[in-house]
Amino acid sequence: MRLYSKARIRLCGFAATTILLVLTLACINRPMKNAQPDPVPVHRDSLPQSAERDVDLLFVIDNSGSMKDEQENLRVNFSALMESLRDIEGGLPNIHVGVASTDLGAGPLGSSVCSLNGDAGDLRTGGCDNPTGAPYIVDVEALDCPVVRDASGMCEPSSCGQANCAHEPSTTFVMDSGTGCPRCRNYTNESLEDVFSCVADLGTLGCGFEQPLEAMKKALDPANSSNAGFVREDAFLAVVLITDEDDCSASVPNLFDESQTSLDSTLGPLWSYRCFEFGITCDVNTRNSGQRQNCVVRDDPAAMLFSTESYETFLKQIKDPQMLVMAAIAGPVTPSANGVGFNALIGTTDDGFPDLQPSCGSGTGDDGAVPGIRIYSMLEEFNTEEELADWAYTSICSADFSPALKGIGDRIGGLLAYQCLPTPPKGCADPGVEFGTPQAAQTCEVNSQCLAQCTVQDIFGRGTDDEVRYDVPPCLEIMASGTREKDNTDRSLAYASGHPDLRDSNLPVSACWHINYQPGCPQSNGAEILIARREDPPRRSFSEVACVQLAPQEQLCNDMKDNDENCLADMDDPCCDNPANCQ
Repeated sequence: MRLYSKARIRLCGFAATTILLVLTLACINRPMKNAQPDPVPVHRDSLPQSAERDVDLLFVIDNSGSMKDEQENLRVNFSALMESLRDIEGGLPNIHVGVASTDLGAGPLGSSVCSLNGDAGDLRTGGCDNPTGAPYIVDVEALDCPVVRDASGMCEPSSCGQANCAHEPSTTFVMDSGTGCPRCRNYTNESLEDVFSCVADLGTLGCGFEQPLEAMKKALDPANSSNAGFVREDAFLAVVLITDEDDCSASVPNLFDESQTSLDSTLGPLWSYRCFEFGITCDVNTRNSGQRQNCVVRDDPAAMLFSTESYETFLKQIKDPQMLVMAAIAGPVTPSANGVGFNALIGTTDDGFPDLQPSCGSGTGDDGAVPGIRIYSMLEEFNTEEELADWAYTSICSADFSPALKGIGDRIGGLLAYQCLPTPPKGCADPGVEFGTPQAAQTCEVNSQCLAQCTVQDIFGRGTDDEVRYDVPPCLEIMASGTREKDNTDRSLAYASGHPDLRDSNLPVSACWHINYQPGCPQSNGAEILIARREDPPRRSFSEVACVQLAPQEQLCNDMKDNDENCLADMDDPCCDNPANCQ
């Protein structure tokens, strides 16, 4: 929310009333801004500390009758995702790749339409030769295997062998043909892309009542023994939904009751419109044709689909949001004009049934997709508007899925590589200055150092009975002797100049934090928060971080302070000199 302040007149001098009036009129176009509220902490809950390079990738793929071309599009362009992951510093991370279908059947009341339970969220491998030993693809680094890489990312010869694959018992030790690096894989004689292409070829005989969100839940549920080992506790999790229908995750089996078929029956014809009618509510809720606006997820007692909120809760229970990537390739949505919900158009089938019209494609034959309102609404919880527009929500009518898949890979790479702050921190407008790479147009006293105002707390064993919390001091306050000098600003006195390595066995304290300059963090002017440690943290370790944010522009034009730390204070700042510059 943008805060507005009343205009204040800048007094030019003291004089008689008439002169004062003239002077005031002459200066009225130079407004003085009121003080804004104090900057508030920007919280970055749950920066993962024990997660390293482990990534679990789940694809939930629609296998109903209209998905042949879309499945092919995914399989052909899957390489864009893999190329992005291989470009990460250190090469391909330790990945698990699983595929589930949207087919969960239609329950006991819809047996003639779909099977009872469909694929039940179990990971699919079809009749493929690979993978073996597990219902998902495994491609990970050999464990406890010292590897030296050259500048190009190639690995020098090592003495690693099969014993270094004991942590993934279904795998075989191999030397990657492209990099010479030791890996453990549960596939042979094929590329990872070829293995995925076979596994993701689900066919088009699945149930037409697609339930991608419930299928996702069943696939990830720790209680599903069929998928045991797929989700690793300290791994990042990425979920990609691919469907040309909206979610129809039924909370009650009556939704698929095939005894009701007439237009005036409670459920209406046994047709996919039931998923819309009992899962979405709009400004008009009838079976008549016409435009709908303000369409949102239905959560009243008569709704027959699981709430999208229940899936958000489930995901947060199994994986911290900071370790989760959510994306979908589905039917595009159009926001309603008033900003509440989305638009939808209802037409009729040749039989006179109400029918949700496509939001992309011609809608003839297998071409087209309906708006994924439930899917999009769920993804909003985990992505910004910019991310949804850029890569997290892509139209399934796109001729090429590679931009979306590359975007997903880039997002995963960012999580693995950096711990960016969400905005520039106060006291550290230019974090590059201390590393000899200043970014500001000019350097002055106010931005000549990085003195970010942050609080950091380690959380070990979070969510367990053994959870413990520790306050983490700034490295700038840790002296070489091990003593702590609060409010120290002289880096020449601090251990390692206040910028120790991530792992430093000589660190005088168990852990301390500092700000690193990282070009991969443009949203914070390059500010990345790092926590240096004497030793690796235990499993399920996170750090809660809160930093005071830098004012985006001058806040008060007569306080003799450079509020936005751009070396221009008060009326010297363009924002104060001309309000138009503040937009």
